[in-house]
Amino acid sequence: MTQKHLNDAETLWEPQLQGTGAEDEYWDWVAKSRRAKLLPGDELYAIECDGVTQGLMTIDILKKRCQIESQFRRRLVYIRALATAPWNRSAIMNPPTYKGVGGNLIDFAIARSYELAYQGRIGLHALPGALGFYRKLRVGLLDCGCDPEDPDNLIYFETLQQEP
Repeated sequence: MTQKHLNDAETLWEPQLQGTGAEDEYWDWVAKSRRAKLLPGDELYAIECDGVTQGLMTIDILKKRCQIESQFRRRLVYIRALATAPWNRSAIMNPPTYKGVGGNLIDFAIARSYELAYQGRIGLHALPGALGFYRKLRVGLLDCGCDPEDPDNLIYFETLQQEP
């Protein structure tokens, strides 16, 4: 993720998200970027097409561990935040400009997990409006239910170890 991607989020995404009721309407990607740069193991990624940022993601590759009993405490790539540009969301623009941006970011997180020898394991907490998206993905995210340790009591998803 570069400063250009952050600028796009601030100048292009934020105005289009205002008033939409999107759960990430108030996310500040510049602040997320600053935080990630201070935390060891946090990484930031962007998808760009036609010179415009289409999706953003921040992941943690060091601090989170698996919660699924069969893999308990094994390393995984934890997705801290994932968002697609407002014009790529069918709830905001129908039809969306690009489809598959969020899925491609998930696929990248899985690929990053393999690079780190975590066998494709990823985990994330889903905002309520994104539950359907995560449940439909073909990557095999398991719905682990509400996480009592999450301050917002969000649903936690995790993948099992996968063959590459």
